[in-house]
Amino acid sequence: WCFEDRVQAYNRAVVTDALGGGAVDLAAMTLHGRNDTAFMVETKNLVSGLLKALDHSSSCVDVVERARVTEIEATPSMWPVVTLSNSRRLQARLIVGADGASSRVRKYAGIGTYGTEYSQYGLVATLCLEQLNSSAFQRFLPSGPIALLPFPGGFANLVWSLDSELVQLLKTAPEAIFGDLINAAFRLTPAEMGYIYSLLRSGVDPDIIGAEISWRLDVFARNNPDTNIKLPPRVAALSPRSRTSFPLRMRMVDSLVANRVALIGDAGHVMHPLAGQGLNMGLADVQCLAQVLEQAAAAGEDLGSAAVLDRYNSQRYVRNLAMQGIVDK
Repeated sequence: WCFEDRVQAYNRAVVTDALGGGAVDLAAMTLHGRNDTAFMVETKNLVSGLLKALDHSSSCVDVVERARVTEIEATPSMWPVVTLSNSRRLQARLIVGADGASSRVRKYAGIGTYGTEYSQYGLVATLCLEQLNSSAFQRFLPSGPIALLPFPGGFANLVWSLDSELVQLLKTAPEAIFGDLINAAFRLTPAEMGYIYSLLRSGVDPDIIGAEISWRLDVFARNNPDTNIKLPPRVAALSPRSRTSFPLRMRMVDSLVANRVALIGDAGHVMHPLAGQGLNMGLADVQCLAQVLEQAAAAGEDLGSAAVLDRYNSQRYVRNLAMQGIVDK
């Protein structure tokens, strides 16, 4: 149901280390006639596809638009009541909290969280590349990993982990040289990048910085003629006004369930985007909860009972925690 021309399959991921010089080149294995490692889908496209699928399904799903939750309260019957901004009140035997890292449902349920702040931010942007690309690239820098993920039509998504000072420096860098900075980050040494950052901090003319980067990239190309296969295509331009940032943190809940409440996705776990597993974990939550509820309905059980919800929690909590531990290392 998504717009397929806005979905980018990729079949290769190249990971390099700026300090040790090591590299891992992960090529996809053919499976079920396909050889795709993963797919890049824009959030709007994914949500649009899900809404279309709901609209064409035979399920009795009531989609409420242009309204937000203003209050969730318990009742003597123990079935929670949700009040919407359009004054509509809904009483349910089960509330599924899929409302993100600042989940109101989680707060209502009194489910605690624990974790850590990484003291870093994720800088994201949409880039236009010099050529079409269907591979993902990641490089580990002392300041944090930088990743370039393919989009259709020669575009790419940037995710760059940086401390607060560097993220502000790069967010406000002139658009004319931002692509040069990305090209440099995938190719130059940490010492060279440190020098380029110092030029930015000093307010040196962007044309001079661009010329400095161009010269260093030319030297790199001459000295490393055989490394292009492990490098992303060069960035041609930055999509205007696409740069933004968000704080990086790890959060886990004490439990994915409470009285007539189940949490899925970022409401139940927030993780570093390093491995791109946050959405996958959320989809696995959805799949598991749906299966548990389907089995409970077939058996005539109360969908919001502790016995039913505990089955979901026991299946997903440990797996989510394990993935958090792997990425957090």
